[in-house]
Amino acid sequence: MNMKKIIITNLLLAISVLFSPSFSSAFTESFENNNFASRGWYDNTNQGTIVSGGQSGNCLQWAWASGATTPTNGGSMRMQLTPTDSLYLSYYVKFQTGWRGSQKTYHPHMFYILSDLDNTANIYSPLANNYLDTYVEFLSDVGSPYTIRPQLAIQDEKRVNTSNGALPNNLAAVTENRSVAYCNNPVPSGAIGTCYADNPYYSANNWVASNASVSTNAWHHVEVYFKMNSISGGKGQSDGLMQEWIDGVQVINHSDVLYRTNQDATKKWAQFVLAPYMGDGSPIAQSMWIDELTVGTSPPTSKITISAPTGLTVK
Repeated sequence: MNMKKIIITNLLLAISVLFSPSFSSAFTESFENNNFASRGWYDNTNQGTIVSGGQSGNCLQWAWASGATTPTNGGSMRMQLTPTDSLYLSYYVKFQTGWRGSQKTYHPHMFYILSDLDNTANIYSPLANNYLDTYVEFLSDVGSPYTIRPQLAIQDEKRVNTSNGALPNNLAAVTENRSVAYCNNPVPSGAIGTCYADNPYYSANNWVASNASVSTNAWHHVEVYFKMNSISGGKGQSDGLMQEWIDGVQVINHSDVLYRTNQDATKKWAQFVLAPYMGDGSPIAQSMWIDELTVGTSPPTSKITISAPTGLTVK
């Protein structure tokens, strides 16, 4: 079965089991067994370890040894998506008692969503040098009590413009041929910008839910919704959506995100990646678990909110 047929098959199966007709699902993964290749996954299909005790049935375990950068059977496991300018992610996560994360102000990386530009260039595209890489992960506080906080992020290293002076350099009023993140663009409200020399420069924005956290040794339901920004008058508009809910409570909500400029006016999300990674090594032996993963193009209707127009007079 070719990749196109696998994606179509997964799409039809997911639609048939979801109760909400407004939910358009690209694929579902329950981690009941490790026959990942048969369900459309590729690259490292020996991902993690399937164990019992999931949120429902079995689940995927990521277990790091002390000092390890990746868990047992780590590496990149990927799923092709039909390119979309909106994406909804739902999954359950559990962290062991005593989880410490990376004990850095970055990592561990967990979920990545790559753009169609990356996917077209290489279906095995690198995960730190991209046209657009969108991250869904959790960041632990450095030091006790190691609070675990939801974090969303983007980076577009391949779009950094180095020809207009030293970086970081705000080129928003100069050119559309630039990074959408901190190296070439103002950092939006609530975000933290990163810009440092890499290949050529790593340019990223991170949004941390500083007032929200998850407990250990318990399953938590995570939902995320992204929607690409619009292009108007030949310019990318800062009106993209970035939203996250933990156990039904919204913890991140931004409607001013820039994911693409006019340089990539039709850029979409097109590849989903599981690739747990702590670049400096895990500070202790520790485990986390993932279960009941669903990736679609729109959230359930209960997650959609429409603001009423203002400034109207009723006559």
